[in-house]
Amino acid sequence: MSSTNAQFSQVLSKTLPPEMSFNLPKESVYAERQTVQFTAQGGPEFAPGNSISVLLPPRDDMMDTHCTFLQFSAKTTDANVAFCDGIFSVIDRVRIYSASGALLEELPYYNLRQRIEADVTVPQYLKDSCLGVAQGYFASGADKFAVSSGLHRYMLPIKLALLANQKHLPMKYTGGIRVEFTLAPGSDACVVKNNAIPGYTVKDVCIVLDLIKLNDQQIAVMDAAFKKQGLKLFGTTYNHHFLKYSVPNSTLNISDRSASQKDILLLFRDNAVLNDNAKDSFLCAKTITLYQFSVAGRLFPQRPIRCDDYASEAFVELTNAFHGHIIGAGLTVDKFNAPAEGTFVVGRDLKSSRTVVSGDKSCKSQAVDMQVILTSSVAPNQRVDAFIGIDVVYEFLPTGEINIYK
Repeated sequence: MSSTNAQFSQVLSKTLPPEMSFNLPKESVYAERQTVQFTAQGGPEFAPGNSISVLLPPRDDMMDTHCTFLQFSAKTTDANVAFCDGIFSVIDRVRIYSASGALLEELPYYNLRQRIEADVTVPQYLKDSCLGVAQGYFASGADKFAVSSGLHRYMLPIKLALLANQKHLPMKYTGGIRVEFTLAPGSDACVVKNNAIPGYTVKDVCIVLDLIKLNDQQIAVMDAAFKKQGLKLFGTTYNHHFLKYSVPNSTLNISDRSASQKDILLLFRDNAVLNDNAKDSFLCAKTITLYQFSVAGRLFPQRPIRCDDYASEAFVELTNAFHGHIIGAGLTVDKFNAPAEGTFVVGRDLKSSRTVVSGDKSCKSQAVDMQVILTSSVAPNQRVDAFIGIDVVYEFLPTGEINIYK
């Protein structure tokens, strides 16, 4: 089959939305790539509750946001203590600050949000691989207590709007940023046996990333563009809301006023599990039988809670919330019906168009709460964590001013 460049351009303009159309460059850009690491301040050893800061200084280089990782060594403090599945369990909160100390992004309950994603997107065969072990997953048949009590080196991708956007990040124009990780309590990050005290240590923390080095002419062109219009970066992040579900049939109100709400994830956890150090604090329970979302008067269809051989009724919505990357390994029928073993998540996609900023804005424009209508046959005693995915735009101006739109 033959194809001309003109035909390709015609097809491209009809296939892609306008914001994705582009012209091929007349001349390729020469650049060099190198992998560097930035070491955490303080330490070298950190304990639960400590905050760890890593400074990313302003440089002429471009940061490849798709090759940015947090690397550290960790072990539990007792042979009767094991990490929860996924070493992200030790990260309670992540914050990004500007050079002047302004808070640019904050992700509370980072470990819980990552656990939701892992349970529905990471199959066991990946956990069994070297890649999975490096991220703190336990291979099939592994003794998690023996593994956790030994010192191992881990490497995690950093999932933040500013450090995981769709473009290369020009470090120079940000003025430098500081990434702060707060370590989770031992009771959240670990499970124990024989009534051991949960605890762990983290050491030798650094951020490893790829930098793209440009030549002087390319830097001059970028400097001129920045002086003229500044730098805008688009990404997606989330807001967290804590809810309490204690009566069989109730409506939960979520007060979120983000300008572009993309999706919502709900996680139901029994208080009895949360207060038991011998159980994984990230495990969830299936209590409700029906659920329905209402967003500014827009009532989504009511959904039943049931499970077939592979996934829950919410599978399609979770697929959308995770942009199509989903396996469903955490939603198998045996785990779905056994709260002590698996994860139960309710997800709903709120995107309303094909544009880049595609979320629902009605809650903000109408100043109303999002509602979740739940039906249950029993009186639960559960904590509900709600994660609202949102769009965010960062604007770095030549004056040093930083604007955040969300």
